Amino acid sequence: MNLFLRLCLSLFFVSGMLSKGSSAAEEAVEAGAVAPSEWEGKVLVILLSGDVLGEGRSGRDLERLLDEADKAKVAGLVFEINMSEAADLAAQNRLLDRISRLTVPTVAYVNASATGSGALIALATDSIYLNRGGIIGGAGLRKAAAKPAGSDKDEARPTAGDENLAREESILKARARSLAGTKGHRPEVAEAFIDAAIEVKIGEVLISEKGQVLTLTAEEAVREYEGRYLLAKGIVDSVEAVLAAEGLGTEFERLSPRAYGELTSRAKLTRNETKDGEAGLEDGEEKVEGDLPLFGRRDDVSYKGKVVVLKVGQDTLATGKASFDFMDRTLKKAELDGAEAVVFDMDTPGGFAWYTEGLVLTSLQNVSIPTYTFVNPRAESAGAIIAMGTDHIYMRPAATIGSALVVSGTGQDLNESMADKVTQMIIGTVRNVAELKGHNPDVAEAFVTRSKEVRIDGVLVHEAGNVLNLNTVRATEIIGGRPVLAKGVARDLADLVAQESLSGEVVEAAPLGMEAFAHWVQKLSFLLIIVGLAGAYLEMNTPGFGFPGIVSVCAFSLFFFGNYLAGNLAGYELFVLLVAGLILIAVEIFIFPGTIVAGLAGSAMVLAALGLAMVDRVDLEWKWSGMPGAATWVTLFENAFVSLAAGMVGALTLILLGMRFLPGTRLGNRLVLAGAVPSGASLPTTIRGSGGGGTGPISYLGLTGAATTDLRPSGKGEFGGRLLDVISEGEFIPRGEPVKVIQHEGSRIVVARGGGGS
Repeated sequence: MNLFLRLCLSLFFVSGMLSKGSSAAEEAVEAGAVAPSEWEGKVLVILLSGDVLGEGRSGRDLERLLDEADKAKVAGLVFEINMSEAADLAAQNRLLDRISRLTVPTVAYVNASATGSGALIALATDSIYLNRGGIIGGAGLRKAAAKPAGSDKDEARPTAGDENLAREESILKARARSLAGTKGHRPEVAEAFIDAAIEVKIGEVLISEKGQVLTLTAEEAVREYEGRYLLAKGIVDSVEAVLAAEGLGTEFERLSPRAYGELTSRAKLTRNETKDGEAGLEDGEEKVEGDLPLFGRRDDVSYKGKVVVLKVGQDTLATGKASFDFMDRTLKKAELDGAEAVVFDMDTPGGFAWYTEGLVLTSLQNVSIPTYTFVNPRAESAGAIIAMGTDHIYMRPAATIGSALVVSGTGQDLNESMADKVTQMIIGTVRNVAELKGHNPDVAEAFVTRSKEVRIDGVLVHEAGNVLNLNTVRATEIIGGRPVLAKGVARDLADLVAQESLSGEVVEAAPLGMEAFAHWVQKLSFLLIIVGLAGAYLEMNTPGFGFPGIVSVCAFSLFFFGNYLAGNLAGYELFVLLVAGLILIAVEIFIFPGTIVAGLAGSAMVLAALGLAMVDRVDLEWKWSGMPGAATWVTLFENAFVSLAAGMVGALTLILLGMRFLPGTRLGNRLVLAGAVPSGASLPTTIRGSGGGGTGPISYLGLTGAATTDLRPSGKGEFGGRLLDVISEGEFIPRGEPVKVIQHEGSRIVVARGGGGS
């Protein structure tokens, strides 16, 4: 390792070790500059002090350090002990087992104090040395407070806590005897370190009296009795002296568990960059699938063999169902096309729990291709739940995941009864998907509730009382041979793709330029149906081609275009079907009235075209192919049926209202006048006054004639050889029926049955 890197690492570790003295700091710094791969053949000196055996990270770092040292085939391990704190019993037992199984020589060097768990660690080593001022022993468990004077007999009886303490003490003594016997130390001395009731005599010499836990000074520990040291092999002043006494050479590295944890974390978070082009990307950028032409659609793109990236941004999960529909459609299309993988590029504070639950339980579980979450850099709340539903999770070097407690839409806590109900539902969901995807279900549960404590192989990862949120180091921490949650650390998407050896082209499935517009058209399809049908009806009952026809054409064009872009079945075929249906209806009205067949066929074609146009193409193909989790046929067509029914009812209502009120309005008059008076064929609308000085309106009131077309209710009638646009009062009047003008207001001529020709 070059000098510059050693200097940088040295400065980093010095800042964290100043409080432990300059000598210890310098030694830890030097060790921190050496990677585990460079330990082979050297002696590793491990600094043990403070609460290294507590339930914090230092204990876990120590266990990993021992594993690395054993695998690196170090020449020996020296535990430089300065410990006096009581240890967590489970953590202590786990560490003692690990030390006793080491395959390299082990030595304990008591630099100052090895009491409590420090004494037991010394017993687990092959040889023990003490500094001149060092002490060792005092490993007994803490007793319960003494009963106050005057306690009655019942209160003086042993409590459940006393019984538990006695059982733990018995187990600890057995372990101490076993360690001492295995490593060649005196078992009776080891037991006296724990139990004050033990008396130790060697020959006629009393070593430890009953009534106090044994603790030895350096001079006492190295005294010889019956040709053997009482406990320690010698008194030394330095690690170098220990190495010389044990014949382990002079080259060594000194490292504390905390320094090792920082070293490995920094190594994990500063991985080397991937080679250019390794991930199938150019200049570190993914190809954006949304960069299609403005009027392109998703069916124009194939995901076959590609790595599909779904970006989950700040508001993606909080803008409603449309975003989740887009992700659901993308997952289904990726599965159908045969994509290589799908990656959720996650940077979100959360969003809607219900839509998230559907995406996680249904969409993500129904695809067979690998799915990944890249936490870049946040996967909070709903984002964490989605991550649990993917096969693999990667973290950016400075990233967080978790905090998925369910709250109201405004961010407030739910009331107690609702919170309990909702939380239990979400717990069931996240535990289920975590187990399906191979993640730890306890971690998943701790994301969504404050009451969950997480222990992995006896190691406390999270205390109850707060929802769990993991940073990159904690999420990728290895406990029991597996990461707590995340598979690894990735610098960027290219790094993730390289680590997973994905070879496909990386494309981002971003919404197309017109896709947001298309979603709105999809949601408002029923309104377009209302306007289109009403306009078509008015146009059929108005001579020529005017405003109602233009409105109808625009509404139906927008309807088909928007649903086409949204990925529904809307296309040229269905548009042609709609036009053909409208033509058949016109034939029924104007050419062959009363035949019924043409009208029914046309109506069926119009309904089929409008209904099918709103059916999702991918969902239909998913169902047709028999894919898992496909919707039922009823569910598949349900939204289309509802929108079509709403459009039909709305159109009928609009037509009836138009028939009742439109003819008497200025707009209605203009619409009829646009084509109501054919050139040279109808009566003049004004006459010159008798005095020859002016004109006045003609009144058709009372004229009789015959209907020349079916009145439904509008049509044409002939009156005295002149053709007029007329309207009935709402009843159907067949062609040829005698009619009489009963009302004439401006251009509005209302007729009724009766009268004769004139």
